[in-house]
Amino acid sequence: MRTVGSILKDTREANFYTLEEIEKATKIRYELLVALEADDYSKLPPSTFVQGFIKNYAKFLKLDSEKVLAVFRREFSDKKHKPYIMDTFAHPLTKTKLKITPGRVLGLVVTMVVLSFFVYLWLQYRLFVGAPALSLISPQDQLTTDTSVVTVEGKTDPEVKVAVNSQEIPVAVSGEFKTEITLSAPINKINITASSKFGQKTELERTVYLKR
Repeated sequence: MRTVGSILKDTREANFYTLEEIEKATKIRYELLVALEADDYSKLPPSTFVQGFIKNYAKFLKLDSEKVLAVFRREFSDKKHKPYIMDTFAHPLTKTKLKITPGRVLGLVVTMVVLSFFVYLWLQYRLFVGAPALSLISPQDQLTTDTSVVTVEGKTDPEVKVAVNSQEIPVAVSGEFKTEITLSAPINKINITASSKFGQKTELERTVYLKR
């Protein structure tokens, strides 16, 4: 039994047409015409498209397109022939890389500003509800010394007031502080207090022994 491919090919050759001429006249790609004439449906798109190709091809060759399509329907079965997946679907376009545009840069800047604002609010809230941090470098607790002058040095949060034995001392912008006190007794209690502007306090005490 003659197939669709053989009918089209024999008629084309009988009329001395080349596949290039058929491609130009029907707008069907050359490689699809080759597969169609070879009855190679594995290289063709789904049957709906193939029937359109056959109808146009047969019409150009002045064949009865309905009879040629009837032959196709008898020989073709979607269950027996796996439709060809066209390159467009088999190999989808890869996603383009993220482009840097002025709009995206502006959006990033705005996002950073907003995040910075909320971080600032969080820090202020923490200062409001929590006592300030306070750490001492010197003197060490239970220190024994034979000199009457001791250095009190440490660090706290910025914008915090520090008092040593109820006497306020200077605090750097970074929160660092340093002062000297004179020991007057064999056993000396040194009280260091850090007070935030919201009234929260942190206290540390050191005991220093003076040898005479």
